Amino acid sequence: MKTSTQAAVLFIVLAAGPALAQEPPPTPTPAASDTAEAKAKESVAFRPIEANVIIDLPSVQVPPAGTLTFLVTHRFQQPIQDADIDNFFTLDSGNDWGFGLWYAPLKNLNLGFYRTSDLNIYEASAQYEFPELGCFRSSLRAGEDWRTETGFFGAASPKSSFFLQGILAYDFGKYVRLTAVPTYLQRTNLVRVNTNDPPPGDRSCRTNPPDPDRPAYSCSGLYENLFNVPVGLSIAITHSITVHGEVTPRLGRANATGVGWAVSLEKSLLRHRFAFFAGNQRATTVDQYTVGIAHNPLTNSNPKNIYIGFNLYRAWKLN
Repeated sequence: MKTSTQAAVLFIVLAAGPALAQEPPPTPTPAASDTAEAKAKESVAFRPIEANVIIDLPSVQVPPAGTLTFLVTHRFQQPIQDADIDNFFTLDSGNDWGFGLWYAPLKNLNLGFYRTSDLNIYEASAQYEFPELGCFRSSLRAGEDWRTETGFFGAASPKSSFFLQGILAYDFGKYVRLTAVPTYLQRTNLVRVNTNDPPPGDRSCRTNPPDPDRPAYSCSGLYENLFNVPVGLSIAITHSITVHGEVTPRLGRANATGVGWAVSLEKSLLRHRFAFFAGNQRATTVDQYTVGIAHNPLTNSNPKNIYIGFNLYRAWKLN
């Protein structure tokens, strides 16, 4: 009996020996390529959601000190509704160009100068960004617009206009920003027209001296002491692709014909941004876009018209 018990114990030990001696399976280690890819994704720096402007409105965010920013704006003059193969889908139509240069000499301060071929307007500005309060950002921008175009379209006087903008923004994380831009405008710089049928209630229209060869009314396109609150929205789709939108309410006091709106799809690279534009708001300076869609009988300023164009940005870090 004792011999049988010893034999059974010996059999169990011999059978369990290989299993007990077997080492636990090693924990799989990620491939070197997978590890490198994960680290690369973690190291991708999220670029600022906006440049120094959203589309036309100023961004609340001032570039770091020592940054020089160059902006090119382009707006075709023919609405996309008139597009066909003959005009190469409005690309053969005339266009308005704008060129701007901004420099941040100090932290939170940005000085800029911009010129557009639309009525040959020059715009100088200074913007200061206040310290952040959690997700809330704010800045103050002041400047002057000068219209230099002469002749029929530029005959109205005076030709300069002061503006003051408070820029208020709320960041929903780093992917969404909502901005409001309360704007005071000393006066508009819009198109002067002579007409026999002035818009009802247009405060810029005056009766011309009797002359059979001249229309009965002259409308200067100058409206003074205006206030409006355009809004902007920026949504980051990826770390380098962003959708922007802007809406400017219609100002009846300035005889505007409708609400102004614009959208853009922006691709950003290192120190470069390119934004494709579409909207009914072609104006790019404060003295023009503040009213919404300005009344212009020469172009039949229909707020249903949609135009296309682009914004191009380039930034340099000088120190």
